[in-house]
Order: sequence, then C-alpha cells, then structure tokens
Amino acid sequence: MSFSDTFIDIIKHIEETGEESTPRDLMVKETMLANITIDPIDCIADFKDRPFNWKYLSGELAWYLKKDRDVNFIGKFSSFWNRITNPGTNEINSNYGHLIFNEQFVWAVDSLVKDKNSRQAIMFFNRPDYQFEGNKDFVCTMYANFFIRENQLHMKLQMRSNDIFYGLTFDAPFFSFLHQSVYLILKDTYPELELGWYFHFADNIHFYERHFELCNNLKDNGKIKDYSFILKSKFIDIVDGNVQLTDTANKYIKSVEDISETEGHKDQENYKLLLGEYFNLNEYGNS
Repeated sequence: MSFSDTFIDIIKHIEETGEESTPRDLMVKETMLANITIDPIDCIADFKDRPFNWKYLSGELAWYLKKDRDVNFIGKFSSFWNRITNPGTNEINSNYGHLIFNEQFVWAVDSLVKDKNSRQAIMFFNRPDYQFEGNKDFVCTMYANFFIRENQLHMKLQMRSNDIFYGLTFDAPFFSFLHQSVYLILKDTYPELELGWYFHFADNIHFYERHFELCNNLKDNGKIKDYSFILKSKFIDIVDGNVQLTDTANKYIKSVEDISETEGHKDQENYKLLLGEYFNLNEYGNS
C-alpha cells in the first residue's frame, strides 16, 4: 500500500473512530492514540485535489539542514510560520534540524554502533523549555527511537499532536529522510544492514474544519501518482563526534536558496526536479 492510500485510510479512521473537538475554538475531527506503519521509501501523498507541495518540502528540508530558527527563510515557502514566532522575536521553535542535528543525532547513532541491540537510540525533539505561557509553537514531535532487530533498522516516531495536512504530509518525508540518514551512517558499521519500517505514533491525530470538504474529495477522486523517496547519498555524517553536513547537503541547500531567489520560485516542477537530483523519485503508479 502506498502512502497516498495510507493517507486516505487515516482520514477514514479519524471519521469512523474519532469525534469532533474545539481546541483553541477551532473545530477539528480527531482520534486519539493513532499508529501508522510507513515505508520510509514511500512517503509522498499526492492527490488530484491536493497535489503534493514539492516547493515546501524542498524549503523545509533546507531550513532544517541549516538549523536556522529565523523565520525569514522558511517564510518564503509558507506564511504559516510568520504567525507562530516566539513573542518579540523572529524565532521558530520547530526547526527540527536545530533540535536534533547535534548531540541528539550523535547519541542515537553511537548507541547502535556500540550495541546493535540497544534500546537507548533516542533523539528528543520537544523540551521542557517550550512550556511557557504564550508559546504558539509548542513542538509537536516528542522523540524518534531507532532500533535494529532481525538486521533491519526500524524507527518509531512519537508525536503529541499531528494535523494530517499541515503536519503529516511533510512529517512523513522528513522523518523518512531522517530514518534513511541514520541507516546510511550505520551501514559503515553494519554493511549487511537493511532499512526497516517507520512506525508513526500520534497521541492525537486530526484535521480541521477547513479541510472537511477536501477530505471527502480526496476519498472520491483519488491520487495522482505514487513516488519512491530514496536518498541517493549521505546528507549528514558524524565526524570527530559531531554532526557534519556533507558537501552534497551543502550543495542542496545552495540550490534551494538559488531557486528561491529566481523568477521560477513559484514553479513546483523546479523544486521537484531539484529533489530528483538528490532522491530517487521514481513514479510507479497512478489512480
């Protein structure tokens, strides 16, 4: 089953098992304690009524790699971020690269290098520091847990809250990238290691009232195509105990920055072609 098919199943699951709620006076359909199994090389949801936003994925990945909390760069790709900066600043809390491309990433990889059966290979995202009054960007992701069993590297991703449209649509590719990045590094230690499954857990998974009609359309009209999403080479490595971007990653960042400054910055195809230079985006199905 492709991720587009899984996405439709998530909508149906929320509608069939969940209920309506009004957090912050906004109507949502939600369900609690959801879990989803994702193939980390099939994580793109692309629909006739909601084509995948290749531009945003390109920008978000570059932003995470830059570990840049300033809203100015990511604001070029989505105005959403401008509304949730920390009070009196231009800073965002949910730059996941800032949160994990550091000792968190090193800890998880080193734990599995030292002990292939480790149960301690965890990267923490949310922090107690974010529990303050007036915080509009309370990080949604809690932790990623990596484990090797039967010679496969699996990842469990734990969310406290997950909007399927503004969150999961792009969370799935990024966390698949993270999963594959850890895998490529561990292959140096375990050459026969295989890439396993990505298990996505959310304490609350939901969609807002503004997407109620869209959900019906997605169920009725189906997907466009299915894509693989396979990282061709390392973006991230560990050198002398520190996370280091590879030349490939730096080239990718520069390419995204360059496109964002051109007349073609609104063209989804430009960003899709760029991603295709670094990921195998093989089309393998249609509706």
